[in-house]
Amino acid sequence: MADEGQEQTYTLTGVVYTADGNVANSTSIKVDSMASVWTDGSGAYTFSGITPGEHTVRAYFMNDGHTVAYRKMFFSDDMQLDWYVGHNWITAEVFDENGQAVENSPMTTVKLVDTGESNSLVDGRTEFGPYITGDYYTMRAYYGDIDHSTQYVHFKLERGSASYPDLNDFDFQHGMNSVYGFITDGYGSPVSGATVSTDSNSVVTNTDGFYLLQNLAVGSTQNLSFHVEGVQILDPVTTSINTGENWLNQSSTVDVEFPHNVSFVTQMQTITMSPITIQWEGGAYTDYYELYVGEVHEDNLAYRGFSESFTYTPTEAGTIEFNIVANNTNGSNENAPPLLIIVLPNSSGDELWSAGMSWDYSVLHTPEYHQNKTYTVVGMETVTDAFGRDTETFLLRVSDEDYEEGEKAYRWVDVNNLLNVKTYWVDAPSSSSYYQEGQLGWNFTNNGQQVNLLSGDEPTSLHFNRTNIIGVPGHPNGYDDTTNSITIQHDVEITVAAGTFMTTYISIVDNNDEIKSWELWYNSTVRNYVKIIDRLPGSHSDSVELELTAYNLPTTPQFTTEEGNISVNDYSIEWGIFEGATSYQLLENGEIIYEGTSTSFDIEDQTDGQYLYQLNAVMDLGFILPGDQFELNVLFIQEPPTVITTTQSIEEGQSMGLSWEPIENVAWYSVTSQDTDGVITEIYNGTDNQVVLDGLEPGQNRIRVQVGLIDGKVSEKSPSIFISVEDESASSGDSSSSFTALIIFLLGLMTLFVMISANWGRE
Repeated sequence: MADEGQEQTYTLTGVVYTADGNVANSTSIKVDSMASVWTDGSGAYTFSGITPGEHTVRAYFMNDGHTVAYRKMFFSDDMQLDWYVGHNWITAEVFDENGQAVENSPMTTVKLVDTGESNSLVDGRTEFGPYITGDYYTMRAYYGDIDHSTQYVHFKLERGSASYPDLNDFDFQHGMNSVYGFITDGYGSPVSGATVSTDSNSVVTNTDGFYLLQNLAVGSTQNLSFHVEGVQILDPVTTSINTGENWLNQSSTVDVEFPHNVSFVTQMQTITMSPITIQWEGGAYTDYYELYVGEVHEDNLAYRGFSESFTYTPTEAGTIEFNIVANNTNGSNENAPPLLIIVLPNSSGDELWSAGMSWDYSVLHTPEYHQNKTYTVVGMETVTDAFGRDTETFLLRVSDEDYEEGEKAYRWVDVNNLLNVKTYWVDAPSSSSYYQEGQLGWNFTNNGQQVNLLSGDEPTSLHFNRTNIIGVPGHPNGYDDTTNSITIQHDVEITVAAGTFMTTYISIVDNNDEIKSWELWYNSTVRNYVKIIDRLPGSHSDSVELELTAYNLPTTPQFTTEEGNISVNDYSIEWGIFEGATSYQLLENGEIIYEGTSTSFDIEDQTDGQYLYQLNAVMDLGFILPGDQFELNVLFIQEPPTVITTTQSIEEGQSMGLSWEPIENVAWYSVTSQDTDGVITEIYNGTDNQVVLDGLEPGQNRIRVQVGLIDGKVSEKSPSIFISVEDESASSGDSSSSFTALIIFLLGLMTLFVMISANWGRE
């Protein structure tokens, strides 16, 4: 029940199945314009907060053909509704001759003729299904409480759409009836797109040539006309409206050749704010085409002509729906499904790069040493350059096919000149503890004024500074500080492994020795340098040459978390901001585990296994754009407990406390002691993270702690601490020996004194 003063709301629950009754894949359920919910791994869903009254409910079978089903529902309580892919419901409401809902009339029923189902009304409504969409059905209303008359509709069960959500929802009104039928041509083929009209109503035949005219007054005479694009294809027909079925099939003898179907060749895709060529393919009897941006309306016309392609330049970001129409002198054909193109906006800060972009380079060192590296954008960060300036940078993860597990490298690249401001590399822990960290500064100027390298006034000078910290014992750090002259040439063509590019060529010459320290070839399409020659690399190489071999500027949402193997069970999945997205979906092995606006999601206590993560962006209009995928292999290794107590000495018989940092999901802790003879003894096993040690053997005791978890995982033993226990008997013996030695020493002194005194007396 709702709290006093709050509107009552209801909950819709159910399960989604495939057509053959198995649990369906991820499916979105939506009520009106409320935020959608997604089914869980068992196909179940729960949608809360539905107000009383009539609503439109939609199922979007995202991973089962990307199909939909729309239906009407009336809520006066919590409801349960199961969905089946490729199926939908038939709903109906019955009214009396005054237009009032027939609510309490047990003799008034609605029957689905094809199945024999007959339903009484609840609040004037009833429903049948779900049944296979695309099939035809006949439904009959029987007014048993009034005059035993009947009213029929014959129809094709549809999926529905956002524009037409109620195609399978029918209103029956006493005193009215329908006329329906199929229209064929002289060859028996259906005539689609024909307009069937009465004096006050008109409908258009579907692709099967079927039409349905509803709620015509019983006893009236109706004049029906039949036209296609204004051309009369049948003589007018006069018919009387009676109770019962009113079939009226017609066959046209007029041979009107309309354009055959036209369809888009270009597939749905995402693009940046740049021109795109839309292509289509027409059929016979086509004189010309019309391409519309949006609905088919003269105001939306983008192209009219004979060509089967058109280059469209978007003027704003968003989801664009293109419609294509084939025309000839007899009429038009606009049956082609629309084409959706998602145009991504420019980055919010006009940055050149965004998360997920990557570039592959062949890296050749002199003396000769070759590497293949991939640089992937994972975010942005402000760092301090070698001149002490705060610099906005892109953070890049460096991948190398020869890197060992645990070997890592990153680059921080200036957002304005795309040159390194900071570098970092650390060796694999299994190999060494070596690392290297570089801090760089690029001060580009023109007549003393600071400028950017790639935009605005071109620089003529560069002050370069670099410090390389080399974390190798005994290895000196590196330092460079140079002044340079710059020349820039535009429209320089260069061919590298990734292709042939028109570039801006930048030459940077050291003022001291006239050597070209750097040569750079920048291409705006790649948004990066396609070639770099670095003759001041700050390493053991004389020079380093980078050539672009491939690049990826994705137009779908991208993860920034790196795939691979991990040994922790608490971790975070992260992704970059995708311009134009209203929210994100994160799927784990096909099941949605997060939906929202955040760009990260924390996972805790993950079980061991292989996990495939999928990222989707929810765009405007609710369109879901599938994005990046990556795989994580989780094999959790529990770290040993961290012992708080330190190495110390105690006397025999003395007790002491031993403690360690607690660990979650513990099943047991084990404390062992190894004495001077190498004998290992378990001295504690329990769940507390502390214990009182007593009875330790005299001498040095090696103490270690181990943990076992509830899930069966067992850690290695902790680093050792040593407890030295002093032996009391040994201490007593030592004291006695010391006292005896002291007595002997004193007696010796006394004897010596007596002898010296005697000698003095004789003298």
